[in-house]
Amino acid sequence: MTTHMMPSAGAHVLTADGKELGTVKEIAGECFKLDVPLQPDYWLATDTIESSNGDRVYLRYLKDNLKTVQHEGTDHKGLHPHL
Repeated sequence: MTTHMMPSAGAHVLTADGKELGTVKEIAGECFKLDVPLQPDYWLATDTIESSNGDRVYLRYLKDNLKTVQHEGTDHKGLHPHL
């Protein structure tokens, strides 16, 4: 299994173009749940993370491309194998 950067709960999540999406709500395996204001929460794989400095997580995707990698639950089979 490949190990990716793990975000911290409460960290702010930003896209590659600097748009803030929300905060990390929960972490499960190689995924993290994003708490998005005024929208349904969703899951992202840790392999979508470009970098992290503790209180901020920077994704490798632009906001307009994010729909291709977001998931509604931890049972997805997205960009990485989810065990």
